Amino acid sequence: MAKLKDIFQDVGEEEEKNLVLLGNEAIARGIVELGVSGVFTYPGTPSSEIPTTLFQAKDLLKQNGYDLHLEWSTNEAVALESAYGYSFSGLRTIFVCKHVGLNVAADAFLTLVNAGVVGGLVMIVAEDPEMHSSQNEQDNRWYTKLANVPIFEPSDAKEAKDMLKSAFELSEKFETPVILRTVTRISHSRADVPIYPIIIPKELKETKITIDPSRFVCVPGNARKNKIRILKRIEHISDYIAKSKWNLIEDGKKGDYAIITCGSAYAYTREVLDHLKYEFPLLKIGISHPFPKKVVSEFIKSNPSSTIIVIEEADSVLETFVKKLSFEVKFSGKVIGREEGVTPTHGELTTRKILLGLAKVLEKKVVIPEIPSSEEDILFSRPPVLCPGCPHRATFYALNKAIPKRHRIVSTDIGCYTLGAAPPLNAGHLVICMGSSIGIGSGLSQIPNLKDPVVAIIGDSTFWHTGLPGLVNAVYNNSKLLLLVVDNSATAMTGFQPNPGEVLSIADAAKGVGVNHVVEVDAFSPKHTLEVIKDTLKNEGVSVVVSKGECRIQYVRREGLPDTTFMVESTRCVGCHTCINRIACPAIMWSNQKNEKGKTIPVIDQFLCARCGLCSHVCPYGVIVPKNVNSGADE
Repeated sequence: MAKLKDIFQDVGEEEEKNLVLLGNEAIARGIVELGVSGVFTYPGTPSSEIPTTLFQAKDLLKQNGYDLHLEWSTNEAVALESAYGYSFSGLRTIFVCKHVGLNVAADAFLTLVNAGVVGGLVMIVAEDPEMHSSQNEQDNRWYTKLANVPIFEPSDAKEAKDMLKSAFELSEKFETPVILRTVTRISHSRADVPIYPIIIPKELKETKITIDPSRFVCVPGNARKNKIRILKRIEHISDYIAKSKWNLIEDGKKGDYAIITCGSAYAYTREVLDHLKYEFPLLKIGISHPFPKKVVSEFIKSNPSSTIIVIEEADSVLETFVKKLSFEVKFSGKVIGREEGVTPTHGELTTRKILLGLAKVLEKKVVIPEIPSSEEDILFSRPPVLCPGCPHRATFYALNKAIPKRHRIVSTDIGCYTLGAAPPLNAGHLVICMGSSIGIGSGLSQIPNLKDPVVAIIGDSTFWHTGLPGLVNAVYNNSKLLLLVVDNSATAMTGFQPNPGEVLSIADAAKGVGVNHVVEVDAFSPKHTLEVIKDTLKNEGVSVVVSKGECRIQYVRREGLPDTTFMVESTRCVGCHTCINRIACPAIMWSNQKNEKGKTIPVIDQFLCARCGLCSHVCPYGVIVPKNVNSGADE
């Protein structure tokens, strides 16, 4: 694993140096090699390591004269708008998000594309096939057709870095934003990546920005002109990419089959062909929009009676355009892909999936590597859980005590706290996307004759991201809603990035938009939180409870573990298992010991315990007691 100083060391023109880099690290290195001046983002897996790596290296870069502007924005829409504004300097600018983040930025994106850009603007959008840490599986290549913007699809970490240069060149030549599409396995896999000299951005001592209002003021009259401009621009881009090195035909033995593939799917496909020792003709597409009609036409015409197999990650985007083109050129063979079952209809691709798909198409027996058919054959199911010591667990415990689970409706949101929807906490019945909990809760509260109280849960970062409009709406429509803001002082799920809560108060913001009943509580004082929630339910209209408790991981990293830990006094434990059944802390587990009534005694794993003390509040018999780790004595 490369160290930060290695990733961002400079190299001379005459030097040849390679580093084994994570895909996101390779992109971060590419950003400084290209003299990018500004980076704007909202964190989201699998994109987060790109800006995080740059933030970690900011001081190191500054020591070498590279003053990179980095910005954690409130949400993706603001990040793209800010990047767009910054790009009017003429300096190279980057916007980074995950796939669903582009939905948040879509309004700005689809309009600024028509106006175009002044400086180079590259949008790095990381998708998450298989939904490892996302609420949906989405192929943003559809956006590029909708918006008429070019998109680059790297097949490995090296290409991700190299394509960044081509993306900026295209952006600057045609004054258009350009998307670099990565997926989880590109972002989080490693490759041997060559590095080149870092380019220090040019210094603008006095920046004068000249903007043409007839182009950049997007009122209908100007937008109509821009629409004609963008259609002409995409034609010119199509001619330009026809000669691109990124759309490449690999010769093979002419015969019954040929393959068209792109992006991450290329790496899997290449591995399968090597395994099968087949030399099919193959077209590797690196720029998939505008659709490279010329090179695809050339490829299918050179394989006139073959079956063209299209292999791609996520939706049948490429397949759709190839099939359409095959009719236009009167192709005598056939085109098959996901729609014919060559690859699965959902989930990320793997070498094995493509191997099985090709075996079915070829109607031949192939040697399938002896590996388990699914992850379930290797590991038992281990869903993600809240960490030991998580303040959200304490808040949800208090919520459960204040309102019985069967007598409430809870809309929750995107963040660590989403994990609280699982048993036994059951703190969430509905969730769709960032910031949606308040709007959903507001709508639920308006249902006639609904007797159960409605609770909306949202985290601190998500509150600032898109929570405020929903809260304003709930106040304006006089919703009977309890908003529980779980504030752990971090954007924790994506890697502890900062958020506006560092300088702004959630409680003050709630009061500022008209909420009359706002209370702050300490998440690690569940008895007090319980009483506050009970009292709050008596209010009419919108009430806000801000449960503040720093993420325990962040706290322990900074302060270390407290001297006081907690242990079960096995001689007094009655085996009621309330500690396990009510809070499900991963540090509390079964032991081999039983009490005199044959009940299993739980034990606290001191390696996992974060020493928050919630279990001692939960135990109805007071047998989970504090111990000083230095003296071993009870406190």
